[in-house]
Amino acid sequence: MPLRSLFHTNHSSHDKDALTRGGYNAYLESLSRCDSGKAEEQKGKVISKLLEKKDVRALRYIGLGPLGFVNNSLRKDCWYELLASQLLIDDATEYITPVEKHKDEGQVILDAERSFGGIVDKNLKLQLRKLLVELITRVLRKYPTLNYYQGYHDIVSVFIMCFSWNVTKENGLELENLSLQEEIDMERLFYCIEAFTLLYLRDFMMNSLDFSFEQLRVISSLIKESNMKFYNLFKFDENEPLFAIGSILTIFAHNLKPIDSGDNNLHKILFQIFDMTISMQSMRLPLIIYKNLLLQNASEISKQIEANSDFFENDFDLRHGAIQTVLQKKLYDEALWEEVLQITRKDATTASKKALKRVSLNKYSALLNTACGKPGCFDMSTIIFYLSEQTKMNEHYKEEKYHGVAARSKTRALVQRLGHFLPSKYNRWSKISLLIGIVAILYQLRTTRSLSLVLNLRYMISTKLKDLSHININLHHVSHIWVDPIRDILKLGHPTR
Repeated sequence: MPLRSLFHTNHSSHDKDALTRGGYNAYLESLSRCDSGKAEEQKGKVISKLLEKKDVRALRYIGLGPLGFVNNSLRKDCWYELLASQLLIDDATEYITPVEKHKDEGQVILDAERSFGGIVDKNLKLQLRKLLVELITRVLRKYPTLNYYQGYHDIVSVFIMCFSWNVTKENGLELENLSLQEEIDMERLFYCIEAFTLLYLRDFMMNSLDFSFEQLRVISSLIKESNMKFYNLFKFDENEPLFAIGSILTIFAHNLKPIDSGDNNLHKILFQIFDMTISMQSMRLPLIIYKNLLLQNASEISKQIEANSDFFENDFDLRHGAIQTVLQKKLYDEALWEEVLQITRKDATTASKKALKRVSLNKYSALLNTACGKPGCFDMSTIIFYLSEQTKMNEHYKEEKYHGVAARSKTRALVQRLGHFLPSKYNRWSKISLLIGIVAILYQLRTTRSLSLVLNLRYMISTKLKDLSHININLHHVSHIWVDPIRDILKLGHPTR
């Protein structure tokens, strides 16, 4: 798709005027007729002019097109201008009371020690890791309600590599007295990381994965809308796409580590994904990319499922294994990634809202406001409100989940306790009696959600069974053993004691 097509449909006259100023349109027209080297040169000139004029509207469309922002020298400035237009942060204002040390800093250090493994120069690697820890720690201490997750360091690493690319490539920090932090714009770098975190990553930075799993379900919904045959084959209505968690949490930074692979072209793919995400102001875009990645490999995945159906005990393992096998082989297929990004450019703005409506998202999700694909500018008071409400909602989810697990645990313990007192063989009426007891427990739990109910019932029944066991009553002939306690619980009458 020629880049110019991005500028001639569905844009306001104001946007078109901005794009044609200074002869930009001539540059854009020429890109479709140039080889890749010439196209990069031409587009680089366009971007430089747009940066001079701080034309954010035009930069958005440029970033969505082929080649993205072309190179990291231009990219770092484009990212800053776009993110600064999306979130207004006053460094002099304390939005949340900071902390001296965040609870997750130990894990940050551990993950940093495994980062930048492909860097040969030891001095450079050490400085990059130190910078990674410093930046993440600074974010967490400034916003202590955020929780670090493994994979966040991969995203921050992308920003670090973007801002330090010229320094590391040209100098390699061969001189021991050369400081990486002195060579890059640290304040701009931190601003980009801070804004990107608050606008795009809030869902992932709770202390549970509930909101992250919500986003994964959007992939299933997108596939249902695009390819019902593959949706049914994979049984997405039964199998959640948990295999995508690493890719989505890191926006593919964990999959595409060009600094480790040594592939100079792969860094272009990864950075273009970030270019598109920031330009669209959309965390839906990585989900759309993953959907397209799956569908481009649907035929091979289907063959894997058929070939291995006899080796797996359940559908979940079979289908997830097939996808992992195929995508792992295609991970460094540059042509595939180019094709996927090209398809994404065509359908990213037209992806149906129905796909989101079919998924139950928390109402403060970044997918619905700050990174929903609709360019906008947010103030920090709004962001803090969203963050606060998401934190409360996350805690509520956890509490409900805990009570559900606790109730099921108590119920299982009760059944096991009852089984201890029941004889190994009992008649049909005893079985029915036991079933009635369990149903009564579950019914009341569903109605009242009271854990004290389980404890009371457990006490009453256990006491009665202990008494019966001491006098060696034959439980085969006891017809009312469950009736009395159940009457108490269901309040159907007064038990005879």
